[in-house]
Amino acid sequence: MWLGQLIAALCVIGLGAGVIVFSWDLQYFSEFGPGPGFLPQLLGYGITLCGAVILIKVLRAKERGGGFVKPRTLLGAKFLALIIPAFLLFPVLGFSVGLALLTGVTMRIMGRHDWLQCLITTVAVAVGIRYVFADWLTIPIPAGLLGW
Repeated sequence: MWLGQLIAALCVIGLGAGVIVFSWDLQYFSEFGPGPGFLPQLLGYGITLCGAVILIKVLRAKERGGGFVKPRTLLGAKFLALIIPAFLLFPVLGFSVGLALLTGVTMRIMGRHDWLQCLITTVAVAVGIRYVFADWLTIPIPAGLLGW
């Protein structure tokens, strides 16, 4: 577990440093106040600082053993693996159907719910998204081949 936390801390520091470097070309202040580089630089410094705090905590840890990841971390990886095909299928299935299927499959894999609960939730989410966003709030949502 210690090695995984060390790698994660270094990745967070690298992300923060990357945000800082890429925001250097943006104007920090404009004549009316903060410029377009103000927020990215502040966020970059904040992310780097948080990564440094995590790194110090990891390096000070007395126990340096354990597995590379916790068992629950694999569930998070499964969810991230589900998001990619769901977003790729949004143009075909439509937003409401795609998000509903993502919800149902996630319930089944992550929560170990039975098939009936997953099916009911999937249908309810699809109808709910379609009704609330498209009909009630009149927000256009991407419709797939089914028109949903």
